[in-house]
Amino acid sequence: MNKKFITLIIALATVTAMAQQKQSKIPYIAFSNIDKYMTIDTTAIRVWYALNALDIHDESTYIDWQILEVGSHCNKYYSYFVWESDSLSTVDYRTNRSGKYSNKLLPRGRNGHGNWNELQYHVLIAENGKIRTYNRERLPQYEGYYDEPYPGQQWTLTQDTATISGYHCQKATCSYHGRDFEAWFTTEVPVKFGPWKFGGLPGLIVKAYDTDHLYTFECTNVERVRRPMVRSKYSTRRPIKRETVLKFERKLNECPGRTLGTRDMDGNIISKVYPYDPLELE
Repeated sequence: MNKKFITLIIALATVTAMAQQKQSKIPYIAFSNIDKYMTIDTTAIRVWYALNALDIHDESTYIDWQILEVGSHCNKYYSYFVWESDSLSTVDYRTNRSGKYSNKLLPRGRNGHGNWNELQYHVLIAENGKIRTYNRERLPQYEGYYDEPYPGQQWTLTQDTATISGYHCQKATCSYHGRDFEAWFTTEVPVKFGPWKFGGLPGLIVKAYDTDHLYTFECTNVERVRRPMVRSKYSTRRPIKRETVLKFERKLNECPGRTLGTRDMDGNIISKVYPYDPLELE
């Protein structure tokens, strides 16, 4: 990804992380220059999903607000909060090249203003039966991309129905990457896609969550649009094993101080250990 990194030395907070709330305390000061993005398709449908919302009607209570863009031959899934931050930072950088970075430009989200979160800093592109994850990490040597089959779930349909986000939905279940999930889909929006890496049901997935209720994706609105679907050229990205990325992210979330080499005021490595329940267990 073409981006200008601006580093900032920050002592990591010692507040215990709550797995369900994804209260990451990992600082991330970087942005992607959207002036250098390329068009890959035209978006026809845009679906917004709240991640772990305390109040679905209040975006300030979301860990993240994420977008699924459906095009003619590919889909894109990404964080709106990070996109918003990248957009504001790009505009700021055009006129301010001093190397200073304002906290007001950091991504919003309940996990902590500007703190790194793997579900925010990954961009997913689904095309030709595979989904490619471009990961933006806290350490650049772990950045790259990896591919998986798409959709990768084997769903079991149930007879349960409910109205969710104003749509008549049916329930389906699956096991995926070590967790059991439940999803609610609607045939009122006839696309076989959904949040994150989910897809393959007979309609749009409106809501999905693991059965431990640690991670919940819920649709807030669906838009029919016609706009360019863009992404970074990712000119510096190279293939990386998914297992390598997951292993690094676990280490980073569980002990960010030791993983990043962060020191306290006395020069000692911060070894505070935090609880962490990743979305993908295997």
